[in-house]
Amino acid sequence: MEKLYYILKILQDADDIMPAMQIQEQLEIQYDISINVKTIYQAIKNLNDLFMLFAGKQLIETIRKRGYRIIQDYFEDGQLQYLCDTIIYNPSLSEKEAKQLIQQLKNMSSTKQLDRIHLNQPVHQSLEYDLLLNLTTIIKAIHHHHNIYFQYVSYDIENATFKEVVHENGNHENPQYYIISPYRLILRDSKYYVLGYFSKRPDKLSIYRLDRMRLVRNYHSEYVDIQDQFDMEREVNNNVNMYISGKRDQLQLLFDQTVVREMASQFGKDCQVSKQYDGRYLLKAQDVLISDGLIGWLMMLQNHVQVVLPLSLKEEMKNRIEKMFRQYK
Repeated sequence: MEKLYYILKILQDADDIMPAMQIQEQLEIQYDISINVKTIYQAIKNLNDLFMLFAGKQLIETIRKRGYRIIQDYFEDGQLQYLCDTIIYNPSLSEKEAKQLIQQLKNMSSTKQLDRIHLNQPVHQSLEYDLLLNLTTIIKAIHHHHNIYFQYVSYDIENATFKEVVHENGNHENPQYYIISPYRLILRDSKYYVLGYFSKRPDKLSIYRLDRMRLVRNYHSEYVDIQDQFDMEREVNNNVNMYISGKRDQLQLLFDQTVVREMASQFGKDCQVSKQYDGRYLLKAQDVLISDGLIGWLMMLQNHVQVVLPLSLKEEMKNRIEKMFRQYK
């Protein structure tokens, strides 16, 4: 298997078609591996067979009487750039986790392709948790019907800095620890949530935000499954929406031409939009989450947008604008 990988890397980094004898030479120079040409032929066939199984196409092309070349990289340039940027700019990943994921993508890419894409190097914040390790623990616990336990944190200010504060309402003998039977892992607005059974609230499901869970571990106790008592899809939506402080409603907005792009990006192209007599547009969107995030976004657009419905949102916008006005008066 090691030989297959090194042959692949040699071909990925080659500037031109490479004959088997040259591959043999590079194996000796770069990796101190000595094999005969027939073994290289078989290795290339094995690589193509393997690639055909999981990608549905050949990886290496044979050029008659000349040698071999990589037909194309596993990822398209745009795919690789997008994956790398998504990892690099994910605030929930530590610098160590981001580097590990990027390196795994690099291992599947050629030097020439890596030279074509742009890898930014932003500074990652220091995190108190390991997102990927916690995700793995929870995914396996859900699959195997195992309980997990963890600490759950909030924040306070101490000595002019933010400090984590551990909740003490758990159901473990140490009240700083929560024991739950996890059912679902949910991603909303770049945040993961865990939905499950918590013995202190036995008649309903409980939800926890993953980036506030610490020391997530498996816990050997009875797994309690009450999912059949609920419409799980509805519970997922209700719990997440409640967690992020909002409900869903029909939204109507008046906006001007300068923010057309922002409206399309936020609500999609399937919304109903009609031009009004004053030159503005009326947008009607169904089942929109009315949350603090939406209010903040609307306030950012300033006088280019006006809330029509729901009336509760319109009043909330008025109240917040008045409070801001008083602060700066």
